[in-house]
Amino acid sequence: MRRSDRISLQLTVRVSGTFAMGRECTTNTRTLLLSRHGAKILLGQEIIPYATFNVGCLETGKEADARLVGFMGEEPEGPAYGIEFLDKNVSLWNIEFPPLSESEKAVARLLLECPRCHTVELAYLNEIEALVFQMNEYLPRPCRNCSDLSLWKEAHGMLWKQAQGMVSEAQIPFSVQPAPKRQSSKTPMRTRDERKEIRFSLKFTACVRSLQWGEEVVMTEKLSRSGFSFQSERCYAVDDLVEIAVPYKQDSGNIFVLGRIAHHEGNPGQGLTHYGVSYIRPHERWSGN
Repeated sequence: MRRSDRISLQLTVRVSGTFAMGRECTTNTRTLLLSRHGAKILLGQEIIPYATFNVGCLETGKEADARLVGFMGEEPEGPAYGIEFLDKNVSLWNIEFPPLSESEKAVARLLLECPRCHTVELAYLNEIEALVFQMNEYLPRPCRNCSDLSLWKEAHGMLWKQAQGMVSEAQIPFSVQPAPKRQSSKTPMRTRDERKEIRFSLKFTACVRSLQWGEEVVMTEKLSRSGFSFQSERCYAVDDLVEIAVPYKQDSGNIFVLGRIAHHEGNPGQGLTHYGVSYIRPHERWSGN
């Protein structure tokens, strides 16, 4: 189970420690995903399983001791590994992560920045906050550092990112080759009385990732705390496991969460199809196909 949401963001890190064959080594690499307690990083060096080492973030100037969690697959740039900080209170990325339990209220997830002190927080936006941000591109909210109310904006303009000229969205090892169409029966749409939450007509750019289709940028139609609906020409099947970011921008740190295709309206693979996707909550276990 995840202890915090994961942010798709590339930062330069320096890794120093004992690698394979007992060699002491220092190497520069970069992150692919960030979390409150660790990261997914590219690491070409062979490293001893469960070894401890030092990680320094060049953009923030902070260091922390970490351990290797495990291999996380081959990326186009090389092998990727998961690391975990030994000190649970360390803040290597200069990003404030709220308790994951607060994500239950979220219809949108953003990295927001205080314009006064430049504090960066992962923010869970409810329906009203998402509507206000959509209309104004800022959100009035209190800052713990400033002890005052300020107009927070999206943190894609953070100076420590611009100085390095980085692309914030990580490459993923998903194939985007056309896949064979699958037979899928049409599932009945839920009625208004059957829905647990009110849905809002909020137009956000979103990203849907799947093992079969790779990454697709879509536009939300109806949005709620449970999920959202969108249109696509791709052939998703009911119960397909996906990763979702709402909202999504290529020049920003995007927060991806787990979800599943809950229903569809139309014939997938035969033109534009309406899909509904449901979030998989942190406390839920998913055992879909």
